[in-house]
Amino acid sequence: MPNREGELPRRTFIRNVGVGLGAAALLASCKQGTSQAAAPAPAAPPVTPAAAAAPAVATHGDAGAKVPIALLRHAKLATTEQTVPQDAIFACLDAGMKHVFGVTDPAKAWQQVAKPADVVAIKASCISGLIYTHPVLVAAIVQRLTGVGVVPENIIIYERDSGELSRSGFKMNRDGPGVRCYGTDGAYEDWLQHRDIRIRLTKILTQTATVLINVPIVKNHGCGITFSMKNHYGTVANPGDLHGGNCNPACAQLADVPVIQSKTRLIIGDCISGCFDQGPGGRPDTVWPCGALIVTQNMVAADAIGLELIDIERKRRGMSPMTPNAGYILSASQLGLGPNDRAHMDVLETQVG
Repeated sequence: MPNREGELPRRTFIRNVGVGLGAAALLASCKQGTSQAAAPAPAAPPVTPAAAAAPAVATHGDAGAKVPIALLRHAKLATTEQTVPQDAIFACLDAGMKHVFGVTDPAKAWQQVAKPADVVAIKASCISGLIYTHPVLVAAIVQRLTGVGVVPENIIIYERDSGELSRSGFKMNRDGPGVRCYGTDGAYEDWLQHRDIRIRLTKILTQTATVLINVPIVKNHGCGITFSMKNHYGTVANPGDLHGGNCNPACAQLADVPVIQSKTRLIIGDCISGCFDQGPGGRPDTVWPCGALIVTQNMVAADAIGLELIDIERKRRGMSPMTPNAGYILSASQLGLGPNDRAHMDVLETQVG
């Protein structure tokens, strides 16, 4: 658990090491400014194994199985301000992990996500300069990972390019001590044909990471929602080629790419604030304090529940739903990637605080 509670501005949280997230090594690469704590351990080069072990991810195709997913609300998270309460984040995160992995100790859940030798890629969503993955949420994930033995230098926070991360409050660190944080910055694989799509994947995922944690932020889009599946448009070189037909079936087929499927261990949906209209960029008047986190191992389930949140807020404002636009979620379910309806989910929906 964090060492102290209270609300901290996002960038102040990343800037200062002594805010309750443990040793300086955890955030050395993601803080702003100079560390005020002890020097971090010497950098260890990331492990680059030949292949990653297949994760234990429940899908729609598992006979009789319901996909576990948690929607955790907390009154202290319902804000669009730059202050984010870390105690509320940990409360929601821990409750979600216990439900999804069927354990009473959240550390046992994180041990199923990553082993000490793993290289963990955390995919943030920072394309919008207005609404983006909260750095304080990523910092909480980092603490939980290092708490089960993952080496800080083997954690990589990534996006399409470094500039998007930097403007969102993350400090770049490509090869120094501490958590790594950088964009693909053009380092893509050769072209890959998968089903109907042709893509170039980031080498961060294909050559370095063994585990993938997807941390999108909930926003509406012409395709209904941009959340966990569409977050991987920032994992490829050519997202513009994947927008036809309201991203259907391209978005579903991208989620079906073997390296994305095999390395995805966790989706932590950032619903602290959300964008209900004019997404994905949004406007200040279309961002609302959703006050929640979504935790699951399944991208289809995450997008289905995230879409519910957007449509609830739109209905409250007298707006039409986005669900009719989100055909890619059904397509993904039809590919066997996961459930698009609650009947096939084990949903924990609760007010944590």
